[in-house]
Amino acid sequence: MKLINIILPGIAIFFVQFFFVDVLSLKMIRPDFLVIYIFYISLIYGKTSGMIMGFTLGLLSDLSGVGSLFGLASFSLSITAYLSGFLHGKYERLLPYIFHIAWISIIAFHFLLIAYFRLQTVFVSDPQIFWLHWLMSFSYTMMFFLITQFFYPIQEASRAEVT
Repeated sequence: MKLINIILPGIAIFFVQFFFVDVLSLKMIRPDFLVIYIFYISLIYGKTSGMIMGFTLGLLSDLSGVGSLFGLASFSLSITAYLSGFLHGKYERLLPYIFHIAWISIIAFHFLLIAYFRLQTVFVSDPQIFWLHWLMSFSYTMMFFLITQFFYPIQEASRAEVT
């Protein structure tokens, strides 16, 4: 049952990312629904499940042409899953502001990796545009992440009992 609870929503999120992200695109800034899903999977089920699902969805994303560099989505989603897995079951053990700073930093790091590999020349030639692009892509996805918070808060995901 656990496998079905991970794979079926993952496939649905992948199709939403593949078909609807261009509709939601604002001047080449796109939301990343896969990172939201991988974060929740790692938070609920732990590092291993998150990394496997992150690598798989990243590979599918790269193979389908959603990403610009082959392997970048697999790499960044796997790292995000690994780092998010450290927060699995830690909401009660960490101070709330530390917990929230940690997950926001993990998501910000994901977008920093993607922005750096995609925009290396911009980083060298005009760092202000690079940081603005990173901030806009991070903020746009965080807007959808905060909408998700109304339906399934991170506190509840961190306390989820997996059987």
